[in-house]
Amino acid sequence: MPTFQIRWRLVALIAILVSAGVSTPVSHAQTQEPEKSAKPVREQAIPLAIVSVAGFERWMSNVDYLFGTVEREELSDYVGGKLANVNDLKGFDKDKPFGLLIFLRPGLLPQPYPVMFAPVKNLSDVIGTLTGGPVKVKKLDDTHYDLVGDRETFHARLAGEYAWIATQADQLDYEFPDPLTVTKRLADRYDIAIELNLTQVPEGMKHIFLDFLRASTETAIQQRDGEPNTAYQMRRLNALDTLDWLDKLLLQGERLTFGLKVDPKSKYATIELDVQAKQDSAFAKALQDVAARPSYFSNVVEDDVPLTFSMSAMMTPQNQKRFADFFEEAEQDVAEQLANVLEGKKPNEAKKPDNAAPPPADAPKSTGLPKSKRGSSGKVQKAKVPVPPALHDVFESLRATAKTGHVDFFAQFIADSKSNGAPQFTLIGGAKIADGTKFAGGATEILRQLKDRPGMARMDFGIDTHAGVTFHRIAGGGLDTDPGAQETFGAKPAVYVGLGSQAVWFALGQADALAQLKLVIDRVNTEPVSRPDRRDFIPFQFHMHMKKWIELGEANSEQRLQRIEKTISEREAAVKAADAEARAAAAAKAGGNSTEPAPKAAEGNGPQRGPGRGGPGRGGPQGFGQQTAEQRREGLAVWNSMQKKAFSGNDDKVRIDFKPTDQGARIRLQFDESFMRLLGLGVSRAMDGNIEAERKAAEKQQEKSKPKK
Repeated sequence: MPTFQIRWRLVALIAILVSAGVSTPVSHAQTQEPEKSAKPVREQAIPLAIVSVAGFERWMSNVDYLFGTVEREELSDYVGGKLANVNDLKGFDKDKPFGLLIFLRPGLLPQPYPVMFAPVKNLSDVIGTLTGGPVKVKKLDDTHYDLVGDRETFHARLAGEYAWIATQADQLDYEFPDPLTVTKRLADRYDIAIELNLTQVPEGMKHIFLDFLRASTETAIQQRDGEPNTAYQMRRLNALDTLDWLDKLLLQGERLTFGLKVDPKSKYATIELDVQAKQDSAFAKALQDVAARPSYFSNVVEDDVPLTFSMSAMMTPQNQKRFADFFEEAEQDVAEQLANVLEGKKPNEAKKPDNAAPPPADAPKSTGLPKSKRGSSGKVQKAKVPVPPALHDVFESLRATAKTGHVDFFAQFIADSKSNGAPQFTLIGGAKIADGTKFAGGATEILRQLKDRPGMARMDFGIDTHAGVTFHRIAGGGLDTDPGAQETFGAKPAVYVGLGSQAVWFALGQADALAQLKLVIDRVNTEPVSRPDRRDFIPFQFHMHMKKWIELGEANSEQRLQRIEKTISEREAAVKAADAEARAAAAAKAGGNSTEPAPKAAEGNGPQRGPGRGGPGRGGPQGFGQQTAEQRREGLAVWNSMQKKAFSGNDDKVRIDFKPTDQGARIRLQFDESFMRLLGLGVSRAMDGNIEAERKAAEKQQEKSKPKK
């Protein structure tokens, strides 16, 4: 193997070990002399968490792969040259995993502390490597050493083929598990992983944390001033659902793992979040039940299109009840708003019902989140408004859908081209619904009532039918004037709504969007060639090809930049006007003779140049709003060039999915090689800047060292 690769691999190992140790906020410890008596029986140490870094050789092959994707292999030589400063990290075993274990110190409030582990191949070489830097090695006995740095002393103990390193000597007085055994499952699957052993978290700590979450949630989901009730109810529903899953995770979870792997052979990178529940627990069953049904749209959700998002998930019984309650609240709100529109009233002109009970003065809104039962809205009840039959039919269908417990919908972007060759898209989607006939009749009647009302979009009813689905067209309503919509979907796009007995459909785009939607409906209704096994059901998935979106951004970059420039100019003008107004007011108050400085304009209204924001003379990178127009154009040009080069091939896909496992569930993000190329280009650009800075510094130093004439 070339020398530069060996050096590059060794440096990364030390860098990770040192950074992990330095960043740990633990108090300093005094060196303790080991006892000379017989060996004590050590207590078995069970880690709360594991940080596992796979073999150094594997990591360095990934780094070589990263530079190789952008044809900058010479950067490995540059990094390899830097490794000579640390003796090439001689003495460490580069084929074995390293990392740290986190334990809990016993006490009323147990505190976590880390113990690092590093594979040792040759002890004398390791000592030589460490003493060649800022660390002094002090031997206490055959297995104990002190690593004395400039500011802190670390303590090390040899056990087998590993060195254990801690910030306090008594943290090493345990029988540690074999690192190879502990990390095998993680190292086999990931290049780097963090795993939390939930069974080692004391039950008291779990309940304290859950009580804190409940109290925080109760505060967070109070209805805000001016917040529409429907928006509030949806936000509240989501918060309670999240709290339920966290409750199950902490009390019935076994392991939580976060891992990253780069696969040079398959040419993609994977990030995973893996949850394992306790066997036969309610949590394990709930995770399995999420994927109990396949999607109605399964024939099309795997299409190779620029973007697809789909969800086919079962709700918990508790969430089914919450959705049913939400639709009850939403029905009342929509009925009130619909009445206001039909009567020609603006929202702020709508009067509350005369018999509505006013809330008591200063009465707090309780969200009803006790430890055992949650879900009470605490909302002051007011008299119900009459609900039109058509609207009632719509919400009856929604409530029936909630009772099935199955959330099933999808949306996807289909690529097309404008007349000038620039890319444009059609957005197509659908949602499975119970009693769709009732929904279709109610929705159509409501739209007919809204037609021709002031400010409403143009509506054309029954423009076509296909496979039992009736289509309506909605045009205008801001779509024909929105620059972003026209860039994405073409000039004056329209929305096509399809109402059938099984699902609600929609398409957004040009006139051919309706034909594309019909094709999708046909494929959904076609019997699939093969049905996936239940273990292959995917409740949630998102996949996107970046290349088409980059082409869209490139084709419209000038228009978007002009809009950005206009927004920044308007903000700067507003800040100047506010500043001038404040100065005039201060001068008027002082009779025109004030020497006091005028109040500053309110922060947040324009470009900020405070510390850390890259203002003049502050150092650090400038924010986008603080750059000049020329700098913004130059930066965007560089970024567009990098994207275009990175995503020049067809390996441009990112996929996110959620899927149950044998005893839990896993969220996976998978990136094709183009994303690695983009990362490689960014790293290479940064390293080129460092190399140039070092060259200039060396030239300057050489000039200083020349003898004066």
